[in-house]
Amino acid sequence: MAVATSLTSTKTHVRCGSPDCDWGTPLPGFSESEWDRCRHQFREHCIERHWLDADDTERFAWFDLEALTLTLLDH
Repeated sequence: MAVATSLTSTKTHVRCGSPDCDWGTPLPGFSESEWDRCRHQFREHCIERHWLDADDTERFAWFDLEALTLTLLDH
């Protein structure tokens, strides 16, 4: 089994988990500021594209680390 000797930073994209959606945003790292920016952009995307009520603070987004997707969950 190969073991990585060093970790390298890679630029990746997080995508919307809805099958018919092509939204995505770069996520160059998993720092708190990058993650906050990603979640904010995803929320704005959901308001515009998936009819999320802007006043709805009860909905959760599921982050799938393996697939690198965010999915808006139903109540």
